[in-house]
Amino acid sequence: MEITATDAYALHQPIDRTVGDQRLEVTDVYWIVVEIDTDEGYTGTGWMGSLGFAPETMLHLTESQFLDPLIGADPFATETIRERLRSRSVYYGELGLSAWPRGAIDVALWDIKAQASGQPLYRLLGGSDTELPAYVSSMDSHHDLSELADLHGGYAEEGFTAFKTKVGSRSPDREAERIREIRAAVGDDAELFVDANQAWTVKEAIETSRAMNEHDISWVEEPISEFDLDGHGKVAEAIGPPLATGEMLNRPEQFTRLLERGGMEVAQPDLIRSGGVTGQLHAAKLAADHGVPMASHFYYSVSAHVVSAASNGMIVEYIPEYDIAPMLENPPTVEDGTVKLPDRPGHGYRIDPDARDEHEVSFD
Repeated sequence: MEITATDAYALHQPIDRTVGDQRLEVTDVYWIVVEIDTDEGYTGTGWMGSLGFAPETMLHLTESQFLDPLIGADPFATETIRERLRSRSVYYGELGLSAWPRGAIDVALWDIKAQASGQPLYRLLGGSDTELPAYVSSMDSHHDLSELADLHGGYAEEGFTAFKTKVGSRSPDREAERIREIRAAVGDDAELFVDANQAWTVKEAIETSRAMNEHDISWVEEPISEFDLDGHGKVAEAIGPPLATGEMLNRPEQFTRLLERGGMEVAQPDLIRSGGVTGQLHAAKLAADHGVPMASHFYYSVSAHVVSAASNGMIVEYIPEYDIAPMLENPPTVEDGTVKLPDRPGHGYRIDPDARDEHEVSFD
């Protein structure tokens, strides 16, 4: 089999209100889509999400640096292609933004491989679970107390039993007050995660986590800078709930360093940043080798396949504000707090041509 053509384009998806965390406010999402055609009639689809940040740069980088080397390649040779595309990134930095197109391309390649095998992706990867537990993850940093209660209470009525909220910009007492409101809305049996998006110092992380844990926190996510490796170990040792992290990491070595220091007690590889299906599965295996569970970050529709296949797969993140489902002709199913995997060959999703006509944008 041979890759014969590629395409990349951007879709604009407005959000009906401003959402965000400690780092940013978001009113628009852009999906940068990669499609790869083969001489046997298979088309693989991958995508990356830009939260209003430089979508034109992401699209241009994809088109100018990473598509031409695919022509004529065997889509089954994912490791060879992975290294070829990495080599094109070394000069200006393999990590960061240059990792995103490579991740989306890897997703599209695995989509092709699963289609050609006649199997859903999770089966090709060795998984069997078709319904994966999901937690609803809200960009609710700017909500007041009553809005928090209404928002998460509404998700509980939809059947979710695990919830995540944004913290990191308030005093320990005020953060604890917000957690108390959510806990009252979702019930004592629900799992409740908090995400600081690297906002705290080690001291702040310990103090605030202890204050919030009065209301039974199931994990504390990204409490401090991703670069403070020793600090992660200190925080993990000092707080009660597990320390979850990994969404910003690109290479396996980055996961290994934190795992070896005890500073990653729940691994959260991002599908795109970590290198697509190949990278996310590799990160999950590294975590499993250290006895650490894996909870996917973002991109729930494809990440759920990986969680199904990973021996330590734990739970899938579902972010309602960042959901590509309206752009798909066969959208994912999320019901009663679970992601239901499709039985179609491949990862199971295609961009709806009508949605592309309506939402595609040009940056010329």
